[in-house]
Amino acid sequence: MKKIIAFFSLLFLFLGIFNANAYELSRNDKIYVGGQSIGIKLNTGVVIVGSYGILENGKIYKPWEEAGLEEGDQIVSLNHTAITDIKSLLKALEKTGGKECQIEYKRNKDKLTASITPIYASNGYSLGLYVKDSILGVGTLTYYIKEINAYGSLGHQITSKDFYEGEIYEAKVNEIVKPTRSEAGEKRASIDSKAIGNVEKNTNTGVQGYTNSNFDYSGMEALEMKTRSEVQLGEAEIWTCIQGKTVEKFKINITGLAKQKTKDIKGITFEVTDEALIQKTGGIIQGMSGSPIIQDNKIVGAVTHVLLNNSKRGYGIYLESMLEDMGITIVEE
Repeated sequence: MKKIIAFFSLLFLFLGIFNANAYELSRNDKIYVGGQSIGIKLNTGVVIVGSYGILENGKIYKPWEEAGLEEGDQIVSLNHTAITDIKSLLKALEKTGGKECQIEYKRNKDKLTASITPIYASNGYSLGLYVKDSILGVGTLTYYIKEINAYGSLGHQITSKDFYEGEIYEAKVNEIVKPTRSEAGEKRASIDSKAIGNVEKNTNTGVQGYTNSNFDYSGMEALEMKTRSEVQLGEAEIWTCIQGKTVEKFKINITGLAKQKTKDIKGITFEVTDEALIQKTGGIIQGMSGSPIIQDNKIVGAVTHVLLNNSKRGYGIYLESMLEDMGITIVEE
């Protein structure tokens, strides 16, 4: 009988103009290594996350029910006005004056329309819907390539591939919650309000994009890289932030290397051996996704997951896989 082991995604949910496609890196080129915590915001569009009845003049109204709207639907337009965020939805609602109008929404890949009548409540017109327009999380920056202002982070996907656009922000770790037998630990962080880059891609190898003029790389180290075939079993490090904005280096032992023909977020298996990290965090915790893995003073990959029943053990992705998804090729000199 095969042993089933649970693993846990390490994302804690809470402008460059150069196209990286066709960019080449020599195996001896150096790239800047991350480890700092970042806030990641994905703009999802206005998505319905719940509903409620509106009490008005002793009667409960449910406009969403009559229109056939469901949780998970994305509102595209109201009364022929494009809806891109919650602010635009509120403006469009006020313009209806409470009259019946057309609502266009997206369910999976289908676009649908229906008639709906907003109800006036104490704070304005309402459809009786709870909505969100973004996903916000805390992860770790993996790499930065100065020549094209490109960055990579997380090492795994956040959510649906339909949602690419967004921003990244600096983050400060305020508290560490250690793991329990049933739950992974987590970094609790505050996120700055000024964006330091955009989100270009949200794929199975991570969130990647381009930094802007607010991004500061002055404290980052530049290292050469290792390809899949060069990574070895044995001693290595992870670079990550567990307090404030300071990046620290912690010892791990690489225990397994998968020979992969395709990109996979669990190419590297490792165990935390650094007593200081174990004492402070219990091992690998949420928010460490994207923490660079360093071996022989070269960047080889990034942390992606932790074993839920053993927080000292985790998985990582090869750096090469992350670079490939940004259209960056590693070549011989």
